[in-house]
Amino acid sequence: MVMEKIYMKQTQLAPEFSPAPSDTLELEIFERVIDTSIAYLVGRTSRAIIKRLTKKFADAGFDVSYEQWSILVHLYRKDGQTQQELSNVSVKDKAAITRLLNVLEKKNIVLRVPDRSDKRSKLVYLTHKAKFFRDDLIAMVMEMLVEAEQGISHEEMDQCKSTLNKIFTNFSRLNLSD
Repeated sequence: MVMEKIYMKQTQLAPEFSPAPSDTLELEIFERVIDTSIAYLVGRTSRAIIKRLTKKFADAGFDVSYEQWSILVHLYRKDGQTQQELSNVSVKDKAAITRLLNVLEKKNIVLRVPDRSDKRSKLVYLTHKAKFFRDDLIAMVMEMLVEAEQGISHEEMDQCKSTLNKIFTNFSRLNLSD
């Protein structure tokens, strides 16, 4: 019954998904929901990227995880951001940012300093250590991106990025309205 409701909702949202006999209905739904869904494909790709980049960092002797990199990259762009700004730009909740910053601070990669204009917040700064290995980390990320784009034309990459940004915008809009 649940699968049939999902199927009916899906046909309303995507009329091209034509009715199927009930014995193949479940397989078609699973293919659409799992094997070929954008959520699954993006998630799978994200996990592959995380695994590859984490290995590259570790092989080069850098004790930086992908999640930590996702914070560092925003600080490399603009040092001295508040935890809330980092939360917004990295699309992570405040608790996740706090945990990541705690680890980065223990590794002497970032430093949190009370904000003079707002005593309730702290500004996050890169340490000399983080600034020293910035270029090495960026070079590894660039190398990984070249690896990822093998066999893919510039036009295909541009279309993929455009589509993913549109999907992100759709969800951002929906999440704001909830």
